[in-house]
Amino acid sequence: MVSNGGISIQLQNFPAANRDARVRLTNSATGQVIERKPFLDGSLVMRDIDPGQWEVQVTHPNVTLPIFERPIRILPQELPTYVPIPIRPSDFRDTPIRDIPDADLGPVQQAADSVRGRASAVAGKAPGEVIRAADWNALALAVADLAASVLQLASLVAPRGHDHPEIAEKIDEVQGNVRRFTESFGKSLLELRRDIESGALKKRTEHVLNLAGLDPVVRDGLLKKVDDLQLSLQSTPVEFSGKTAQVGALIAAQVARSAQELGAGGEDFLKKPEVQELLSITTAFSTAGTAVTAERELETYRRTTALLGTSKIGGL
Repeated sequence: MVSNGGISIQLQNFPAANRDARVRLTNSATGQVIERKPFLDGSLVMRDIDPGQWEVQVTHPNVTLPIFERPIRILPQELPTYVPIPIRPSDFRDTPIRDIPDADLGPVQQAADSVRGRASAVAGKAPGEVIRAADWNALALAVADLAASVLQLASLVAPRGHDHPEIAEKIDEVQGNVRRFTESFGKSLLELRRDIESGALKKRTEHVLNLAGLDPVVRDGLLKKVDDLQLSLQSTPVEFSGKTAQVGALIAAQVARSAQELGAGGEDFLKKPEVQELLSITTAFSTAGTAVTAERELETYRRTTALLGTSKIGGL
């Protein structure tokens, strides 16, 4: 019977990143960390790994945030679990602004200088002096050449719409980089907040259930449901908020049953500050229901923190 498993990783799409990439595996249950470098072809095989939920993270020194991050499940089998990891070349792109050659205004300057010379040749007429046809024609041609030079100058230094394609390309690239950074950073903050919320909920639940003298089997079963939230830190707001609502309703119901079982001491049990705080959190989770967006989910956490009036980080 195979008790351990393995993982086979293949980096794809951008071979240039394989040389300095590092793969990091973190066991979601035990916290064990395994870090390896793949071969130049992007392949990496690790064996004799405890089966279960693991977090796969790929980092590169040229990129601030992880270029790949996803939970996977390693099965207890001899054949390694295959995990293809697509690398986006755009994560490594930092194209300088395209250099547009300066407009050559030399021909325009030469044409303007020529016009000035021809116009000066027919200048200086005295009052009443006859303007010859040749002088008039020279002046008219000089004006026409000057107008053509001005049109040429306008097309060289002020394109229609004042377009700057090199800047537009750079802005599009920067927007893409900012968008990817914002998405990754926002997901990381949401997962951190979920971790804090689930950890605080477990501590308070365990403390209250111990005060109630609950049967260890029942207590551990309920705490196991709280622990399951840790396996869903990277799920969508709909999935995670739905699970917290269900767990909150189960905890509130168990606290109510424990108070009934305590008989005459049930009322004093419910008045304890620890019990009141736990019920306020679980009630907020259960009444909030399913959050469609991350903003709605974070609003629930802000509301429970306001009800407590204290930070959820640390002990009770």
